[in-house]
Amino acid sequence: MIPSGAVFFILITAVLLAAALAWVLAALYQRRMLALMSGGTAPEPTASVIEPPLLQVERAGTWGAGVDFTANRRATIRLMLSLGSISLLIALTQSWLALLFVYDDIEISLNRLLVLGAIYAWPMVLAWGLARRWPWLRILGGIALYMLAMLVLVMFRSTEAQTLSSVSGWLFSQVAIPMTITLLIGASGRIRAVAPYLLPPTLLLTFSSVLTLQVLTQSVNNPAPWVIRLVETLGAYPTLMLFAFAPWLVMAWPVFKLGKWLAGAYRAKFFSDLSYLIGIYWFLILFASALPGMESVGWVAFVQVLAWLWLPVLLYGLRGPLTPPPGPPTLLVLRVFQRDANVQDLFDHVIERWRLTGNTVLIAGTDLLTRTLDADDLFVYLNGALAERFIASPAQVAERIEGFDWLADPDGRYRINECYCFDSTWQTALRALVVRADVVLMDLRGFRAENRGCRHELGVLAGAAHLRRVLVLHDRETARDVAESDIDPAAGGRFQWLPADRLDGAMAARVLAALFDKAR
Repeated sequence: MIPSGAVFFILITAVLLAAALAWVLAALYQRRMLALMSGGTAPEPTASVIEPPLLQVERAGTWGAGVDFTANRRATIRLMLSLGSISLLIALTQSWLALLFVYDDIEISLNRLLVLGAIYAWPMVLAWGLARRWPWLRILGGIALYMLAMLVLVMFRSTEAQTLSSVSGWLFSQVAIPMTITLLIGASGRIRAVAPYLLPPTLLLTFSSVLTLQVLTQSVNNPAPWVIRLVETLGAYPTLMLFAFAPWLVMAWPVFKLGKWLAGAYRAKFFSDLSYLIGIYWFLILFASALPGMESVGWVAFVQVLAWLWLPVLLYGLRGPLTPPPGPPTLLVLRVFQRDANVQDLFDHVIERWRLTGNTVLIAGTDLLTRTLDADDLFVYLNGALAERFIASPAQVAERIEGFDWLADPDGRYRINECYCFDSTWQTALRALVVRADVVLMDLRGFRAENRGCRHELGVLAGAAHLRRVLVLHDRETARDVAESDIDPAAGGRFQWLPADRLDGAMAARVLAALFDKAR
Protein backbone atom coordinates (compact mmCIF):
# COMPACT_ATOMS: atom_id res chain seq x y z
CA MET A 1 0.00 0.00 0.00
CA ILE A 2 1.23 3.49 -0.85
CA PRO A 3 1.65 5.54 2.38
CA SER A 4 0.10 8.96 2.87
CA GLY A 5 3.46 10.68 2.43
CA ALA A 6 3.89 9.08 -0.98
CA VAL A 7 0.36 10.08 -1.97
CA PHE A 8 1.10 13.69 -1.03
CA PHE A 9 4.35 13.44 -2.99
CA ILE A 10 2.42 12.22 -6.06
CA LEU A 11 0.01 15.14 -5.82
CA ILE A 12 2.52 17.91 -5.24
CA THR A 13 4.99 16.52 -7.82
CA ALA A 14 2.27 16.22 -10.46
CA VAL A 15 1.19 19.80 -9.78
CA LEU A 16 4.75 21.13 -9.97
CA LEU A 17 5.42 19.10 -13.11
CA ALA A 18 2.24 20.40 -14.75
CA ALA A 19 3.20 23.98 -13.85
CA ALA A 20 6.74 23.60 -15.19
CA LEU A 21 5.60 21.94 -18.42
CA ALA A 22 2.89 24.57 -18.84
CA TRP A 23 5.46 27.35 -18.56
CA VAL A 24 7.62 25.76 -21.25
CA LEU A 25 4.70 24.87 -23.53
CA ALA A 26 3.19 28.34 -23.26
CA ALA A 27 6.50 29.86 -24.36
CA LEU A 28 6.92 27.39 -27.22
CA TYR A 29 3.31 27.84 -28.30
CA GLN A 30 3.73 31.61 -28.36
CA ARG A 31 6.96 31.34 -30.32
CA ARG A 32 5.33 29.02 -32.84
CA MET A 33 2.34 31.33 -33.19
CA LEU A 34 4.58 34.33 -33.88
CA ALA A 35 6.57 32.39 -36.46
CA LEU A 36 3.43 31.27 -38.28
CA MET A 37 1.74 34.67 -38.13
CA SER A 38 4.72 36.35 -39.77
CA GLY A 39 4.79 33.80 -42.59
CA GLY A 40 3.49 34.37 -46.09
CA THR A 41 3.71 37.32 -48.44
CA ALA A 42 1.98 40.58 -47.52
CA PRO A 43 -1.07 41.39 -49.68
CA GLU A 44 -0.95 44.08 -52.30
CA PRO A 45 -1.98 47.50 -50.91
CA THR A 46 -4.43 47.87 -53.80
CA ALA A 47 -6.44 44.79 -52.80
CA SER A 48 -10.19 45.38 -52.68
CA VAL A 49 -11.81 46.09 -49.34
CA ILE A 50 -14.74 43.67 -49.64
CA GLU A 51 -14.40 40.59 -51.79
CA PRO A 52 -17.68 39.37 -53.36
CA PRO A 53 -17.25 35.69 -52.38
CA LEU A 54 -17.20 36.67 -48.69
CA LEU A 55 -20.50 38.51 -48.95
CA GLN A 56 -22.20 35.30 -50.05
CA VAL A 57 -21.59 33.67 -46.65
CA GLU A 58 -24.68 33.82 -44.46
CA ARG A 59 -24.56 35.50 -41.09
CA ALA A 60 -24.47 33.37 -37.92
CA GLY A 61 -27.88 34.53 -36.71
CA THR A 62 -30.19 37.43 -35.96
CA TRP A 63 -29.92 39.55 -32.83
CA GLY A 64 -32.68 38.29 -30.55
CA ALA A 65 -35.28 40.71 -29.26
CA GLY A 66 -34.66 39.71 -25.64
CA VAL A 67 -30.87 39.97 -25.76
CA ASP A 68 -29.78 43.15 -24.00
CA PHE A 69 -27.72 44.40 -21.09
CA THR A 70 -30.40 43.39 -18.58
CA ALA A 71 -30.49 39.84 -19.97
CA ASN A 72 -26.72 39.68 -19.69
CA ARG A 73 -26.84 40.73 -16.03
CA ARG A 74 -29.50 38.12 -15.31
CA ALA A 75 -27.34 35.47 -16.98
CA THR A 76 -24.41 36.50 -14.80
CA ILE A 77 -26.51 36.17 -11.65
CA ARG A 78 -27.84 32.75 -12.73
CA LEU A 79 -24.34 31.47 -13.33
CA MET A 80 -23.04 32.77 -9.98
CA LEU A 81 -26.00 31.28 -8.11
CA SER A 82 -25.56 27.96 -9.90
CA LEU A 83 -21.86 27.78 -9.07
CA GLY A 84 -22.58 28.71 -5.47
CA SER A 85 -25.31 26.06 -5.17
CA ILE A 86 -23.10 23.36 -6.68
CA SER A 87 -20.29 24.27 -4.30
CA LEU A 88 -22.61 24.12 -1.30
CA LEU A 89 -23.95 20.71 -2.29
CA ILE A 90 -20.44 19.33 -2.85
CA ALA A 91 -19.34 20.74 0.51
CA LEU A 92 -22.34 19.33 2.39
CA THR A 93 -21.75 15.93 0.83
CA GLN A 94 -18.07 16.08 1.72
CA SER A 95 -19.05 17.07 5.26
CA TRP A 96 -21.42 14.10 5.61
CA LEU A 97 -18.85 11.64 4.20
CA ALA A 98 -16.12 13.04 6.45
CA LEU A 99 -18.28 12.80 9.57
CA LEU A 100 -19.35 9.29 8.61
CA PHE A 101 -16.02 7.77 7.62
CA VAL A 102 -13.22 9.98 8.94
CA TYR A 103 -14.56 11.56 12.14
CA ASP A 104 -16.39 8.37 13.11
CA ASP A 105 -16.02 9.11 16.81
CA ILE A 106 -18.02 12.32 16.50
CA GLU A 107 -21.78 12.39 16.73
CA ILE A 108 -23.37 13.39 13.43
CA SER A 109 -25.82 16.17 14.14
CA LEU A 110 -27.50 18.63 11.81
CA ASN A 111 -25.56 21.48 13.41
CA ARG A 112 -22.18 19.78 12.82
CA LEU A 113 -23.12 18.82 9.28
CA LEU A 114 -24.19 22.33 8.31
CA VAL A 115 -21.28 24.14 9.99
CA LEU A 116 -18.67 21.78 8.55
CA GLY A 117 -20.40 21.97 5.15
CA ALA A 118 -20.30 25.77 5.25
CA ILE A 119 -16.56 25.64 6.00
CA TYR A 120 -15.89 23.14 3.21
CA ALA A 121 -17.80 25.39 0.77
CA TRP A 122 -15.01 27.99 0.63
CA PRO A 123 -14.10 26.96 -2.99
CA MET A 124 -17.29 28.70 -4.15
CA VAL A 125 -15.28 31.93 -3.88
CA LEU A 126 -12.67 30.36 -6.15
CA ALA A 127 -15.40 29.28 -8.61
CA TRP A 128 -16.84 32.81 -8.69
CA GLY A 129 -13.37 34.22 -9.24
CA LEU A 130 -12.73 31.87 -12.16
CA ALA A 131 -16.09 32.74 -13.72
CA ARG A 132 -15.50 36.49 -13.38
CA ARG A 133 -11.77 36.36 -14.14
CA TRP A 134 -10.80 37.90 -10.84
CA PRO A 135 -7.05 38.36 -10.24
CA TRP A 136 -5.66 35.87 -7.75
CA LEU A 137 -5.06 38.48 -5.08
CA ARG A 138 -8.77 39.28 -5.14
CA ILE A 139 -9.62 35.57 -4.95
CA LEU A 140 -7.32 35.14 -1.96
CA GLY A 141 -8.87 38.18 -0.32
CA GLY A 142 -12.35 36.77 -0.90
CA ILE A 143 -11.35 33.42 0.61
CA ALA A 144 -9.81 35.18 3.61
CA LEU A 145 -13.05 37.10 4.21
CA TYR A 146 -15.06 33.90 3.82
CA MET A 147 -12.92 32.07 6.38
CA LEU A 148 -13.23 35.04 8.73
CA ALA A 149 -17.01 34.66 8.51
CA MET A 150 -16.57 30.92 9.21
CA LEU A 151 -14.49 31.77 12.28
CA VAL A 152 -17.39 33.80 13.64
CA LEU A 153 -19.83 31.02 12.75
CA VAL A 154 -17.80 28.30 14.48
CA MET A 155 -17.29 30.39 17.61
CA PHE A 156 -21.02 31.18 17.71
CA ARG A 157 -22.40 27.71 16.88
CA SER A 158 -19.88 25.50 18.65
CA THR A 159 -21.30 23.44 21.52
CA GLU A 160 -17.85 22.94 23.03
CA ALA A 161 -15.37 25.32 24.62
CA GLN A 162 -13.17 26.70 21.82
CA THR A 163 -10.36 29.20 21.83
CA LEU A 164 -9.95 31.74 19.06
CA SER A 165 -6.41 30.56 18.31
CA SER A 166 -7.35 26.88 18.05
CA VAL A 167 -10.30 27.55 15.75
CA SER A 168 -8.24 29.93 13.60
CA GLY A 169 -5.46 27.36 13.28
CA TRP A 170 -7.90 24.61 12.34
CA LEU A 171 -9.62 26.77 9.72
CA PHE A 172 -6.25 27.76 8.27
CA SER A 173 -5.27 24.09 8.02
CA GLN A 174 -8.41 23.43 5.97
CA VAL A 175 -7.41 25.83 3.19
CA ALA A 176 -3.61 26.10 3.38
CA ILE A 177 -2.57 23.00 1.42
CA PRO A 178 -5.46 22.96 -1.11
CA MET A 179 -5.06 26.67 -1.82
CA THR A 180 -1.29 26.39 -2.20
CA ILE A 181 -1.71 23.54 -4.68
CA THR A 182 -4.28 25.42 -6.76
CA LEU A 183 -2.10 28.53 -6.79
CA LEU A 184 0.80 26.52 -8.20
CA ILE A 185 -1.14 25.76 -11.39
CA GLY A 186 -3.23 28.89 -11.66
CA ALA A 187 -1.71 31.97 -10.08
CA SER A 188 0.47 32.81 -13.08
CA GLY A 189 -1.45 34.04 -16.10
CA ARG A 190 1.21 32.46 -18.31
CA ILE A 191 0.34 28.90 -17.22
CA ARG A 192 -3.29 29.31 -16.13
CA ALA A 193 -4.62 28.25 -19.53
CA VAL A 194 -2.27 25.28 -19.92
CA ALA A 195 -1.42 23.69 -16.55
CA PRO A 196 -4.93 22.42 -15.66
CA TYR A 197 -5.06 20.42 -18.92
CA LEU A 198 -1.65 18.91 -18.19
CA LEU A 199 -2.50 17.87 -14.64
CA PRO A 200 -4.35 14.58 -15.41
CA PRO A 201 -1.43 13.29 -17.55
CA THR A 202 1.18 14.35 -14.98
CA LEU A 203 -0.81 12.64 -12.22
CA LEU A 204 -0.75 9.39 -14.21
CA LEU A 205 2.96 9.67 -14.91
CA THR A 206 3.89 10.54 -11.32
CA PHE A 207 1.68 7.75 -9.94
CA SER A 208 3.37 5.21 -12.23
CA SER A 209 6.82 6.31 -11.04
CA VAL A 210 5.96 6.18 -7.35
CA LEU A 211 4.19 2.83 -7.71
CA THR A 212 7.21 1.30 -9.42
CA LEU A 213 9.58 2.64 -6.76
CA GLN A 214 7.29 1.33 -4.02
CA VAL A 215 7.42 -2.15 -5.55
CA LEU A 216 11.21 -1.88 -5.76
CA THR A 217 11.44 -0.76 -2.13
CA GLN A 218 9.30 -3.65 -0.88
CA SER A 219 11.60 -6.14 -2.63
CA VAL A 220 14.84 -4.61 -1.35
CA ASN A 221 15.40 -7.41 1.19
CA ASN A 222 15.05 -10.08 -1.48
CA PRO A 223 15.82 -8.46 -4.84
CA ALA A 224 15.57 -10.33 -8.10
CA PRO A 225 18.91 -11.38 -9.66
CA TRP A 226 18.34 -9.09 -12.66
CA VAL A 227 17.89 -6.14 -10.34
CA ILE A 228 21.20 -6.92 -8.64
CA ARG A 229 22.96 -7.12 -11.98
CA LEU A 230 21.37 -3.83 -13.06
CA VAL A 231 22.62 -2.09 -9.91
CA GLU A 232 26.10 -3.54 -10.39
CA THR A 233 26.15 -2.33 -14.01
CA LEU A 234 24.58 1.12 -13.67
CA GLY A 235 24.99 1.97 -10.02
CA ALA A 236 22.34 2.61 -7.35
CA TYR A 237 21.18 6.11 -8.32
CA PRO A 238 21.01 5.50 -12.09
CA THR A 239 18.99 2.37 -11.37
CA LEU A 240 16.56 4.34 -9.23
CA MET A 241 16.21 6.93 -11.98
CA LEU A 242 15.59 4.17 -14.50
CA PHE A 243 12.84 2.66 -12.34
CA ALA A 244 11.34 6.11 -11.80
CA PHE A 245 11.10 7.10 -15.47
CA ALA A 246 10.86 3.79 -17.34
CA PRO A 247 7.12 3.55 -16.52
CA TRP A 248 6.63 6.76 -18.49
CA LEU A 249 7.38 4.82 -21.66
CA VAL A 250 4.61 2.41 -20.76
CA MET A 251 2.24 5.24 -19.85
CA ALA A 252 3.00 7.30 -22.96
CA TRP A 253 0.18 5.77 -24.99
CA PRO A 254 -2.50 6.07 -22.23
CA VAL A 255 -1.42 9.67 -21.60
CA PHE A 256 -1.65 10.45 -25.31
CA LYS A 257 -5.10 8.88 -25.50
CA LEU A 258 -6.20 10.84 -22.42
CA GLY A 259 -5.10 14.12 -24.00
CA LYS A 260 -6.87 13.22 -27.22
CA TRP A 261 -10.02 12.31 -25.30
CA LEU A 262 -9.96 15.62 -23.42
CA ALA A 263 -9.64 17.55 -26.69
CA GLY A 264 -12.46 15.53 -28.28
CA ALA A 265 -14.70 15.93 -25.24
CA TYR A 266 -14.16 19.67 -25.31
CA ARG A 267 -15.02 19.84 -29.01
CA ALA A 268 -18.15 17.77 -28.34
CA LYS A 269 -19.18 20.21 -25.57
CA PHE A 270 -19.07 17.64 -22.78
CA PHE A 271 -17.54 20.46 -20.76
CA SER A 272 -16.55 24.10 -21.18
CA ASP A 273 -13.28 25.80 -20.32
CA LEU A 274 -14.83 27.18 -17.12
CA SER A 275 -16.42 23.92 -15.96
CA TYR A 276 -13.14 22.10 -16.61
CA LEU A 277 -11.16 24.58 -14.50
CA ILE A 278 -13.67 24.44 -11.66
CA GLY A 279 -13.72 20.64 -11.89
CA ILE A 280 -9.93 20.38 -11.71
CA TYR A 281 -9.68 22.77 -8.76
CA TRP A 282 -12.50 21.07 -6.85
CA PHE A 283 -10.85 17.68 -7.39
CA LEU A 284 -7.51 18.99 -6.09
CA ILE A 285 -9.19 20.55 -3.07
CA LEU A 286 -11.17 17.42 -2.19
CA PHE A 287 -8.14 15.19 -2.71
CA ALA A 288 -5.86 17.42 -0.64
CA SER A 289 -8.50 17.74 2.09
CA ALA A 290 -8.72 13.95 2.34
CA LEU A 291 -4.97 13.43 2.73
CA PRO A 292 -4.77 14.12 6.51
CA GLY A 293 -7.47 11.49 7.12
CA MET A 294 -5.17 8.75 5.73
CA GLU A 295 -3.23 8.78 8.99
CA SER A 296 -6.29 7.65 10.95
CA VAL A 297 -8.54 5.71 8.58
CA GLY A 298 -6.33 4.94 5.58
CA TRP A 299 -7.63 5.02 2.03
CA VAL A 300 -11.21 5.27 3.27
CA ALA A 301 -10.53 9.00 3.75
CA PHE A 302 -10.70 9.47 -0.01
CA VAL A 303 -14.39 8.60 -0.03
CA GLN A 304 -14.81 12.38 0.36
CA VAL A 305 -13.67 12.79 -3.25
CA LEU A 306 -16.95 11.18 -4.35
CA ALA A 307 -18.63 14.51 -3.58
CA TRP A 308 -16.97 15.78 -6.78
CA LEU A 309 -19.49 13.79 -8.84
CA TRP A 310 -22.13 16.43 -8.10
CA LEU A 311 -20.27 18.80 -10.41
CA PRO A 312 -20.85 17.05 -13.78
CA VAL A 313 -24.30 15.84 -12.70
CA LEU A 314 -25.57 19.28 -11.71
CA LEU A 315 -23.96 21.11 -14.61
CA TYR A 316 -25.73 18.68 -16.92
CA GLY A 317 -29.00 19.17 -15.05
CA LEU A 318 -28.71 22.96 -15.14
CA ARG A 319 -28.33 23.17 -18.89
CA GLY A 320 -31.95 24.31 -19.22
CA PRO A 321 -31.89 27.15 -16.64
CA LEU A 322 -28.47 28.31 -17.88
CA THR A 323 -29.42 28.33 -21.56
CA PRO A 324 -29.02 31.89 -22.88
CA PRO A 325 -31.87 33.64 -24.73
CA PRO A 326 -32.16 32.86 -28.46
CA GLY A 327 -30.64 35.04 -31.15
CA PRO A 328 -27.15 35.67 -29.77
CA PRO A 329 -25.45 38.68 -31.38
CA THR A 330 -21.93 38.38 -32.72
CA LEU A 331 -19.21 40.69 -31.42
CA LEU A 332 -16.02 41.31 -33.38
CA VAL A 333 -13.10 42.32 -31.16
CA LEU A 334 -10.26 44.33 -32.71
CA ARG A 335 -7.31 45.76 -30.86
CA VAL A 336 -3.88 47.34 -31.04
CA PHE A 337 -1.42 44.47 -31.01
CA GLN A 338 1.49 44.35 -28.54
CA ARG A 339 -0.67 45.99 -25.88
CA ASP A 340 -1.13 42.71 -24.01
CA ALA A 341 -2.07 44.09 -20.59
CA ASN A 342 -4.79 46.32 -22.08
CA VAL A 343 -6.48 43.63 -24.14
CA GLN A 344 -6.24 41.00 -21.38
CA ASP A 345 -7.88 43.43 -18.99
CA LEU A 346 -10.59 44.10 -21.56
CA PHE A 347 -11.13 40.37 -22.02
CA ASP A 348 -11.45 39.76 -18.27
CA HIS A 349 -13.83 42.65 -17.59
CA VAL A 350 -15.97 42.77 -20.73
CA ILE A 351 -15.65 39.78 -23.07
CA GLU A 352 -16.10 37.20 -20.30
CA ARG A 353 -19.45 38.79 -19.43
CA TRP A 354 -20.48 39.24 -23.06
CA ARG A 355 -19.99 35.49 -23.58
CA LEU A 356 -23.05 34.79 -21.43
CA THR A 357 -25.37 36.13 -24.12
CA GLY A 358 -23.37 36.53 -27.33
CA ASN A 359 -20.75 35.10 -29.65
CA THR A 360 -17.27 36.57 -29.99
CA VAL A 361 -15.00 36.46 -33.04
CA LEU A 362 -11.49 37.80 -33.46
CA ILE A 363 -8.19 37.32 -35.25
CA ALA A 364 -5.94 35.15 -33.12
CA GLY A 365 -2.84 36.66 -31.54
CA THR A 366 -0.37 35.86 -28.81
CA ASP A 367 -1.74 38.67 -26.62
CA LEU A 368 -4.80 36.58 -25.69
CA LEU A 369 -3.05 33.23 -25.52
CA THR A 370 -3.67 32.84 -21.78
CA ARG A 371 -7.38 33.67 -22.23
CA THR A 372 -8.35 31.66 -25.32
CA LEU A 373 -6.12 28.58 -25.37
CA ASP A 374 -8.16 25.44 -24.64
CA ALA A 375 -7.75 21.65 -24.60
CA ASP A 376 -8.31 21.38 -28.34
CA ASP A 377 -5.72 24.06 -29.15
CA LEU A 378 -3.16 22.46 -26.84
CA PHE A 379 -3.59 18.98 -28.29
CA VAL A 380 -3.42 20.31 -31.85
CA TYR A 381 -0.12 22.01 -31.00
CA LEU A 382 1.33 18.93 -29.27
CA ASN A 383 0.27 16.88 -32.27
CA GLY A 384 2.31 19.19 -34.52
CA ALA A 385 -0.74 20.38 -36.44
CA LEU A 386 -0.97 24.03 -35.36
CA ALA A 387 0.02 25.25 -38.85
CA GLU A 388 -3.04 23.48 -40.28
CA ARG A 389 -5.27 25.90 -38.38
CA PHE A 390 -3.82 28.89 -40.16
CA ILE A 391 -5.58 30.32 -43.18
CA ALA A 392 -3.10 29.90 -46.02
CA SER A 393 -5.11 31.55 -48.78
CA PRO A 394 -8.19 33.81 -49.12
CA ALA A 395 -10.11 30.84 -50.55
CA GLN A 396 -9.95 29.10 -47.14
CA VAL A 397 -11.56 31.92 -45.17
CA ALA A 398 -15.20 31.01 -45.75
CA GLU A 399 -14.50 27.34 -44.98
CA ARG A 400 -12.82 28.16 -41.67
CA ILE A 401 -15.59 30.49 -40.57
CA GLU A 402 -18.21 27.88 -41.44
CA GLY A 403 -16.46 25.66 -38.89
CA PHE A 404 -16.96 28.16 -36.06
CA ASP A 405 -18.84 27.02 -32.97
CA TRP A 406 -21.91 29.25 -32.60
CA LEU A 407 -23.70 27.19 -29.89
CA ALA A 408 -23.55 27.82 -26.15
CA ASP A 409 -21.76 25.45 -23.79
CA PRO A 410 -23.71 23.59 -21.06
CA ASP A 411 -22.89 26.42 -18.62
CA GLY A 412 -24.59 28.95 -20.93
CA ARG A 413 -21.41 30.65 -22.16
CA TYR A 414 -20.43 30.99 -25.81
CA ARG A 415 -16.95 30.12 -26.98
CA ILE A 416 -14.40 32.45 -28.54
CA ASN A 417 -14.02 31.83 -32.28
CA GLU A 418 -10.66 32.82 -33.75
CA CYS A 419 -9.15 33.08 -37.21
CA TYR A 420 -5.51 32.00 -37.29
CA CYS A 421 -3.91 34.09 -40.02
CA PHE A 422 -0.61 34.62 -41.80
CA ASP A 423 0.47 38.15 -42.66
CA SER A 424 -0.82 37.44 -46.14
CA THR A 425 -4.36 36.43 -45.11
CA TRP A 426 -5.45 38.46 -42.07
CA GLN A 427 -7.00 41.25 -44.14
CA THR A 428 -9.22 38.81 -46.02
CA ALA A 429 -10.20 37.13 -42.75
CA LEU A 430 -10.98 40.54 -41.25
CA ARG A 431 -13.43 41.34 -44.03
CA ALA A 432 -15.17 38.00 -43.55
CA LEU A 433 -15.46 38.54 -39.80
CA VAL A 434 -16.88 42.03 -40.34
CA VAL A 435 -19.58 40.52 -42.56
CA ARG A 436 -20.52 38.10 -39.75
CA ALA A 437 -20.49 40.68 -36.94
CA ASP A 438 -23.44 42.62 -35.51
CA VAL A 439 -21.36 44.98 -33.41
CA VAL A 440 -17.66 45.73 -33.12
CA LEU A 441 -15.56 46.53 -30.08
CA MET A 442 -12.31 48.20 -31.15
CA ASP A 443 -9.70 48.87 -28.49
CA LEU A 444 -7.61 51.80 -29.74
CA ARG A 445 -5.95 52.56 -26.43
CA GLY A 446 -2.34 53.35 -27.25
CA PHE A 447 -3.09 53.71 -30.99
CA ARG A 448 -0.51 55.59 -33.07
CA ALA A 449 -0.28 56.63 -36.71
CA GLU A 450 2.21 53.85 -37.39
CA ASN A 451 -0.37 51.15 -36.45
CA ARG A 452 -1.21 50.44 -40.09
CA GLY A 453 -3.21 47.33 -39.29
CA CYS A 454 -5.66 49.28 -37.14
CA ARG A 455 -5.95 52.00 -39.78
CA HIS A 456 -6.85 49.38 -42.37
CA GLU A 457 -9.45 47.95 -39.98
CA LEU A 458 -11.03 51.38 -39.50
CA GLY A 459 -11.43 51.75 -43.23
CA VAL A 460 -13.08 48.33 -43.56
CA LEU A 461 -15.45 49.06 -40.66
CA ALA A 462 -16.45 52.38 -42.16
CA GLY A 463 -17.50 50.59 -45.33
CA ALA A 464 -19.59 47.94 -43.54
CA ALA A 465 -23.04 49.54 -43.52
CA HIS A 466 -24.73 46.57 -41.83
CA LEU A 467 -22.90 47.07 -38.54
CA ARG A 468 -25.19 48.37 -35.81
CA ARG A 469 -22.40 50.04 -33.88
CA VAL A 470 -18.63 50.30 -33.75
CA LEU A 471 -17.62 51.02 -30.17
CA VAL A 472 -14.11 52.49 -30.00
CA LEU A 473 -12.21 52.65 -26.71
CA HIS A 474 -9.53 55.32 -26.46
CA ASP A 475 -7.25 56.88 -23.87
CA ARG A 476 -4.83 59.78 -23.54
CA GLU A 477 -2.29 58.02 -25.77
CA THR A 478 -4.73 57.45 -28.63
CA ALA A 479 -4.05 59.45 -31.80
CA ARG A 480 -7.77 60.02 -32.30
CA ASP A 481 -7.34 62.58 -35.06
CA VAL A 482 -5.41 60.05 -37.13
CA ALA A 483 -8.03 57.37 -36.52
CA GLU A 484 -10.92 59.65 -37.45
CA SER A 485 -9.14 60.64 -40.65
CA ASP A 486 -9.28 56.98 -41.74
CA ILE A 487 -13.09 56.86 -41.33
CA ASP A 488 -15.42 57.96 -44.10
CA PRO A 489 -17.33 60.99 -42.70
CA ALA A 490 -20.59 59.47 -43.98
CA ALA A 491 -20.03 56.46 -41.68
CA GLY A 492 -18.89 58.46 -38.66
CA GLY A 493 -22.29 58.28 -36.98
CA ARG A 494 -21.94 54.54 -36.47
CA PHE A 495 -18.72 55.01 -34.50
CA GLN A 496 -19.10 55.67 -30.78
CA TRP A 497 -15.97 56.86 -28.97
CA LEU A 498 -15.69 55.93 -25.31
CA PRO A 499 -12.82 57.15 -23.07
CA ALA A 500 -11.39 54.24 -21.11
CA ASP A 501 -8.14 55.28 -19.46
CA ARG A 502 -8.98 52.91 -16.63
CA LEU A 503 -11.07 49.79 -17.23
CA ASP A 504 -12.59 49.11 -13.79
CA GLY A 505 -15.93 47.49 -12.97
CA ALA A 506 -17.96 50.65 -13.59
CA MET A 507 -16.22 51.25 -16.91
CA ALA A 508 -16.79 47.63 -17.96
CA ALA A 509 -20.51 48.05 -17.27
CA ARG A 510 -20.57 51.16 -19.48
CA VAL A 511 -18.85 49.28 -22.29
CA LEU A 512 -21.30 46.38 -22.05
CA ALA A 513 -24.27 48.72 -21.93
CA ALA A 514 -23.01 50.47 -25.05
CA LEU A 515 -22.50 47.16 -26.86
CA PHE A 516 -25.94 45.80 -26.00
CA ASP A 517 -28.32 48.72 -25.67
CA LYS A 518 -26.81 51.43 -27.83
CA ALA A 519 -26.17 49.06 -30.70
CA ARG A 520 -29.88 48.40 -31.21
